[in-house]
Amino acid sequence: MSKRGGSLFDRYRAHHELDRPLLQWIGVVGVVAFPILYLLRRAAADSGYDDLWWRLPAVVLCLGLALRRWWPERLKPYYIVYSWWVVFYCLSFLMSYTMLRNGGGTPFVVNMVMCAVLIVLLADWRNSVAILLLGYALALALFFLLAPHPVVPRDFVFAAGGSALLVAGGALSHQGQKRVELERMRRVYIGLAGSVAHEMRTPLAQVRHALDNIASALGRRGAGQPVALTPPQVQQMLTHVQQGHEAIARGLQAIELTLKQLQPDAPDQGRLHTLSAADAVRQAVDRFAYDAADQRGRVQVVVEQDFRFRADPTAVELVFFNLLKNALYYAPLHPEMTVRFTVSTQPVPSVVVRDSGPGIVPEFVSHLFEEFQTTGKAEGTGLGLSFCRRVMRGLGGDIECRSEWGHFTEFTLRFPLAPAGAPVTTVAPASVALAGRSVLIVDDQPLNRTIARALVGELGLTVMEAEHGQQALDMLQAGQLPDAILMDINMPGLDGIAATRRLRALPGDAGRVPVLALTANDSAAVQARASQAGMQGVLGKPIDPAALQRALSAALEGRSTAPAAPPPAPAADLLSTTRIENFRRLGLLDDLLPRALLDLRRHVQSLEQAATSDDREGVSAALHALVGLAGEVGAQALHARARERYAGWLEGQRPGGEAWTRELRELLEATERALWQYCGVRAERVPPLA
Repeated sequence: MSKRGGSLFDRYRAHHELDRPLLQWIGVVGVVAFPILYLLRRAAADSGYDDLWWRLPAVVLCLGLALRRWWPERLKPYYIVYSWWVVFYCLSFLMSYTMLRNGGGTPFVVNMVMCAVLIVLLADWRNSVAILLLGYALALALFFLLAPHPVVPRDFVFAAGGSALLVAGGALSHQGQKRVELERMRRVYIGLAGSVAHEMRTPLAQVRHALDNIASALGRRGAGQPVALTPPQVQQMLTHVQQGHEAIARGLQAIELTLKQLQPDAPDQGRLHTLSAADAVRQAVDRFAYDAADQRGRVQVVVEQDFRFRADPTAVELVFFNLLKNALYYAPLHPEMTVRFTVSTQPVPSVVVRDSGPGIVPEFVSHLFEEFQTTGKAEGTGLGLSFCRRVMRGLGGDIECRSEWGHFTEFTLRFPLAPAGAPVTTVAPASVALAGRSVLIVDDQPLNRTIARALVGELGLTVMEAEHGQQALDMLQAGQLPDAILMDINMPGLDGIAATRRLRALPGDAGRVPVLALTANDSAAVQARASQAGMQGVLGKPIDPAALQRALSAALEGRSTAPAAPPPAPAADLLSTTRIENFRRLGLLDDLLPRALLDLRRHVQSLEQAATSDDREGVSAALHALVGLAGEVGAQALHARARERYAGWLEGQRPGGEAWTRELRELLEATERALWQYCGVRAERVPPLA
């Protein structure tokens, strides 16, 4: 019985998994309707059975439904189960019992049938049947037990039969809708799998080719023999590595395009920036992962008159990628085909994307922006252009298509102008000078190395890793010389400052490798110590990709970077969605987020233990780790607050009591809920803080 009941409750939960506010509104209606209907009936000449003591619990139960927002956090997981019993009592038992005690009548028949309709809306068909049958059975049992002369009225049989027909009809309708939805989802999965497989086939083949070339170069000396490569051979190997990196970037870009098309979310206002249309187009054209080297030469950018607009840069770039990808799909069959982006303000601010490809048949143009519509692409999802329209309309613009079969296809993207005087956000392009160079990342935290490796790899550099300062020195002395080093400062044993001093004492090229510090404490004092040790710059955590690129470029050119800017003011938002979306784009989110949450919990628990035992070094170490990791994973409110506490701690402020550590714990708990909710994972899968 419990297994069966559990199965019913699981189905009921699944019916409400979209977290719609319908239950709350039903609660509001019940709180208002039950007292009003009771008063109206009591005001009638023949008021019948007085069900006040049955209605009062119904009002209280409905009030609980309506006040879901104010439920304690520890009780919220039980809200759905609670709502099942409210629906059972108020809509099934109470209405049928009231009818029985009043001997039937048209108003009571209407009440029972209307309640059956609500039950069908609020539950799946199995639970609808269970709620109705159990409610009717309990009503009949109490009726025969409590009524002085129980006689079941024919109206009850009529209403119960009508309710049963409603449930049966709802079940049939549900099954039909489910079959349609399953067919729709089957088409989505087939298109999605085909699209990803098609897009990844070529990049993976290129990665395999690059690995084969590297293996061939290393295998010439024979298995088990040491390999001595000449500088030209090393450069050739780095070229193969770079080719593999570019192929992987193309594959990740293809997956990002495909997955983003499935997200119907509205634009995040926190990610909107004022952009130059000309710069946005040029950047997209330059960053696009072309399948063949000659394809870039087919694409032209014509700027007749630039304009500014506000949008999420990533979303707009993906729109341009979609249109460029669609146009170049036909390039192998049309050797003379070209693609032209035209930026103009006449007659309205717009970007026109025109290709001289095969065009689109006239009858299909009107359906082009509908979901699951594709033309001539067996592996397409039919979601790309509908995604483009969502983005354009979300920022207040629009997109339209004009095509002539056999001659051209032209998409016009219309943009609303940004307010006059709004500063333009610029994003530095990837530095070609960094491609093929190597970087050694030295950090005792595996998660921090993972993040740094992803950010460095996106710039086209190859990555070496060391877990502490002594290991980095051993690698350099063994002849493994990177072009630059990213050195964490706070590490157990030999820290970054001491490791850099020893590095500078090494003879030859090893002692001249540029070093950039990574630290959660980028104060003026730390920057001075880093400079005295021979470091070329200091990068604060979280690592900003643009700052990382500038610092690496400067270090490789023999220049020192400017001192770090003052830390930003504490953030009001729990999450930095821009940083989280960047991890999603890099394919790191699913692996990064669970590990990061576990490490954040470990740092908070270490902080509490150190504070309780008055371990000052332990408090400092835990705060340092918490500041760095919270910022890296996008927990910006926790990062800002922990950084504020860390700065005060370093200045000698020693807060007493447990309030300040409890504040960080509560902020971490709120951050966890926000992270899991934002990333689409249920919060109950995260174990509570110990």
